Amino acid sequence: MTINDIAKAAKVSTATVSRVLNNDKNMSVSTETRQRILDLAKQLEYVPIRKRKSQRVNQKVKKNIGILMYCSQQYEWEDIYFMSIRKGIEKECNRKGISIRKIIHLGDGKIGDENELRELDGVIFVGGPDENEERELYELFGSYIVYINNLSNNGEFDSVGIDYYNATQNALNYLFSLGHQQIGYIGGIEHRGQSGPEIANPRKNVFQETMNENNLYNPDHVHLSEGFLINDGYESMKNVLQKESIPTAFFIASDAMAIGAIRAIHEDGLNVPSDISIVSFNDIDIAQYTQPSLTTVRVYTEEMGRYAVNMLLDRFEGREIPVNVLFPSKLIIRESAVSLG
Repeated sequence: MTINDIAKAAKVSTATVSRVLNNDKNMSVSTETRQRILDLAKQLEYVPIRKRKSQRVNQKVKKNIGILMYCSQQYEWEDIYFMSIRKGIEKECNRKGISIRKIIHLGDGKIGDENELRELDGVIFVGGPDENEERELYELFGSYIVYINNLSNNGEFDSVGIDYYNATQNALNYLFSLGHQQIGYIGGIEHRGQSGPEIANPRKNVFQETMNENNLYNPDHVHLSEGFLINDGYESMKNVLQKESIPTAFFIASDAMAIGAIRAIHEDGLNVPSDISIVSFNDIDIAQYTQPSLTTVRVYTEEMGRYAVNMLLDRFEGREIPVNVLFPSKLIIRESAVSLG
């Protein structure tokens, strides 16, 4: 018996059923509808999947997990950051003898119905779901979820993230040490889920905060695009170069964007780093081979994936207290930033 069956019998949406059964206090629903759903659930002997899974994971059987990628498969190929996280998950699962039964790219469609996910004991979600997706995942898996690169709104879940504050400050402090004061920011816009509201990007927030603290913030030097890919960086830098005032340096939110930005600068007849210095973020493999090689913040993406697997295994072993882990980063100094003058 599934939520779909209850929804059909009650003549309401599956989302309404899920929220009633999870006692969502923020939901506005009539007392009559709420009681009808509860009565049907009892009558149909509905048992939430998360409870069924709890019974299964307590047994000493081989565990099956799923990977949910926030991005589309095409985006993952263009942004190696996400691919590296997934590789870390896959390597650790292979090492621990865990079966990855399903990989779903949410950018290619919805999470999936109960029948697709029924065989899974837990999931690792790479990215940030919207509220409906998070609620659906909770109904399906309870606490057997680990989020990577996202701090869940629900305090019951485990998460693995990045210490963006120190990472961004280290990048800016390095540019300050080189004498740069006019520093710009290029980054993408993030959303909660595929169609959810825009969410604050921690790199942009720390950039603005740090520049304000040094009385150096100029909103005209902040340039945002829809994504974090090469073409996004290219188009953003093209827009920058049309302006009268151009910063002497940029902090760019991804290596992919930085590669596109460097191409735009060179096409305009300028040089990196003698005309514009660049510090970027991620330290993907190709960063050391660009021309010039990228000074960038190294993020330990594969390790984040591996750690998430072990957090999920720890849940299977009975841990009840949720754990939130922030990974450190390291500034890798190469050739794309030099002293001013």
